[in-house]
Amino acid sequence: MLVLTVDTTTSYVVAGLVRFLGGDATAQPVAQVIHDEPRGHMELLTPSIMSCLGECGLAPADVDAVVVGEGPGPFTGLRVGMATAAAFGEALGIPVHGVTSLEAAAYGAAVGASAGDVIAVITDARRREWYYTAYEVRADGALEPLLEPAVAAPADVVAALEEIQPAGGLTVLAAKSVAGPVREAVEPREGWELRSDDAWPQPVGLATAAARKAGGSDKLTASSAPLKAQYLRRPDAVEPKRKPASSAVDFSSVTDAPETGEVRVVRLGVDAAPRLTEIEAELFAGDSPWPLQGFVWELSRDNTIYVGLETAGGELVGYAGIAKNGADDDPEWEIHTVGITPAHQGKGWSKKLIEPLIAEVDSVGGPVFLEVRTDNAPAIGLYESYGFEITGTRKGYYQPSGADAHTMMRPAHEVAEGTVIVGVETSCDETGVGVVQLRADGSVVTIANEVASSMDQHARFGGVVPEIASRAHLESMVPTMGAARARMRRALAGRDKPDAVAATVGPGLAGALLVGAAAAKAYAAAWEVPFYGVNHLGGHVAVEALDTGSAEGMENAIALLVSGGHTQILHVQGLGKPMEEIGSTLDDAAGEAYDKVARLLGLSYPGGPVIDRLAAKGNPKAIAFPRGMMRQQDSRYDFSFSGLKTAVARYVEQAERDNTTVAVEDICASFQEAVVDVLTAKALRACEDYGAGVLLLGGGVSANKRLRELAAQRCAAAGVELRIPPAPLCTDNGVMIAALAAQLIHSGASPSGLAAATDPSLEVDIPVVAPE
Repeated sequence: MLVLTVDTTTSYVVAGLVRFLGGDATAQPVAQVIHDEPRGHMELLTPSIMSCLGECGLAPADVDAVVVGEGPGPFTGLRVGMATAAAFGEALGIPVHGVTSLEAAAYGAAVGASAGDVIAVITDARRREWYYTAYEVRADGALEPLLEPAVAAPADVVAALEEIQPAGGLTVLAAKSVAGPVREAVEPREGWELRSDDAWPQPVGLATAAARKAGGSDKLTASSAPLKAQYLRRPDAVEPKRKPASSAVDFSSVTDAPETGEVRVVRLGVDAAPRLTEIEAELFAGDSPWPLQGFVWELSRDNTIYVGLETAGGELVGYAGIAKNGADDDPEWEIHTVGITPAHQGKGWSKKLIEPLIAEVDSVGGPVFLEVRTDNAPAIGLYESYGFEITGTRKGYYQPSGADAHTMMRPAHEVAEGTVIVGVETSCDETGVGVVQLRADGSVVTIANEVASSMDQHARFGGVVPEIASRAHLESMVPTMGAARARMRRALAGRDKPDAVAATVGPGLAGALLVGAAAAKAYAAAWEVPFYGVNHLGGHVAVEALDTGSAEGMENAIALLVSGGHTQILHVQGLGKPMEEIGSTLDDAAGEAYDKVARLLGLSYPGGPVIDRLAAKGNPKAIAFPRGMMRQQDSRYDFSFSGLKTAVARYVEQAERDNTTVAVEDICASFQEAVVDVLTAKALRACEDYGAGVLLLGGGVSANKRLRELAAQRCAAAGVELRIPPAPLCTDNGVMIAALAAQLIHSGASPSGLAAATDPSLEVDIPVVAPE
């Protein structure tokens, strides 16, 4: 059995291959590559793994299991090793076992130890604290924990070890970064011995710890428990005290709670029949809605699939059903109904219902048929976007209304040839994995788009907490990749791996970038495909041309990217080409200003959707808030929103002093109008100055309804084409990263290589990190 061992919990970058023979628990070293480089974990780990394999003439597929140190250790380094190991194992479909890194270090010193000996391990926890634990050697050579891994000040560590000091003395292993002070603590104490002043988890120790934990080396090929990082400290984030809303802000017209917009797709059984009957009656009141028994029968059949939309509160607000007919080797499919309650229509949720049904069809094959009212233009357009064509008309099909129906058909899906690219995005608080296919004609089509957001974890802090985001990325990466790969298999006739992997390497939050890039490189290495480290902002631009196959006008275009972390105007000179930043915010990003204003008004986080919703009911001219950086002497393309935020605060404070009130809707509308006025004015100014005929709008704030509306009005007046991606592709996602990589591959760009580094401040003129 060949085991890959990985650890990055100390200054060492550890990659090693260990072999177990038969059921023997004795680990035999095969190869190892070790670097003492505390700031090089991400750059060195995956290349070191491949060096170990290459040295032995082995391939990733020869590995039977992976073992990784789960800590404790400095958070950033710890996550690089765990993300790499988890991704490597998931890519190959082999188990990944986590072990305590301190225990792995102890097993290295336990060779030749006698039963009853006690071994303590101490490593650097920074902040003038130590990680520590202690073990007793059993007769069979296994280590019995005497102290659970913990973090404490040096004096407290010494006190804890003194309490368990056995008669036979204490063997101490110390990481080199704390060896000096540990020696000072050990030498005066009788029976204490500093056995190692450079202790770290070595490959054999990691493998041995895993085999002991599993109950034998032969158990390492069995499924393992989920990895769990041993941080031993909570994130350094303090929940701000929520300020009560000012008495000057009038909420009396706000009758409904903010909608989360969160729904999930669920598989429906017979128990859903009563609710489906209610929805059906509401949707088809003028015709012949299905009765309860009709739904009971349909939901009970083996050849039907019904899915529903369930809100966060558990309410079923939509459903869709499909039936598989004919022989298994030559099936035909019929979509029965796609229905959403009127109160929840217009949100694009129909796609959430259709996509799993189409995915099921494409995984099996066969044409799909349906009927739709001839006057239901939105539904017809939706079906056409999935490849359905009108094949005929049935007069008076719907009774008793007598409405006509179009029959529509989607031909059996044929898997097109092309280069498949997986993209990974972790620059902020979304873990995104996207899959696209680059066709021979240069067009790029979406295969999968899976996103896991940690927004809810940040909400109580009023903004993104980098450490929380990084931890969430580590937890979400493998499940999100698994979901994207499942879609890829269904859409591409069982295909299980891509032709290339790409990841955001900057700009973004340093710790968050490391998790995604480390995992992506491990996936690329395990699958033995090229890796591209690409620019996050370039991804927002690249996604504009997705699924259209057209790059017309992109050789000279202006991009306005607006989010919680970025507000920039970029000059685009071709997809996948270096861009020029011609304007940016001098202080707060637009999305950040939304969040801060929402907080001072007593609204929830994130502020953008809440303010947008309330602004729709307010008067944008009620309050004349200032437009920053719009004077003649100001920069033509730069922004400033801190003054606007202050103006809102001062206005509310003055109203409170004057004992007057103002509707929160009017404040939101007036604030929002000031923001979108400046954004669109400067973007159109750039289009005019650069002679650009296309304005690209991207970033999370581009989902704002008023921004889209005003941009469309001003672009139409200026004769500029406005391009905005679908709402799911406005926020951070893996599809945009894969799309940028696809365009780079099409233009002949070289892969970045597995040693590529991340750069939190990556400039926009670098679309892809060059190989070293």
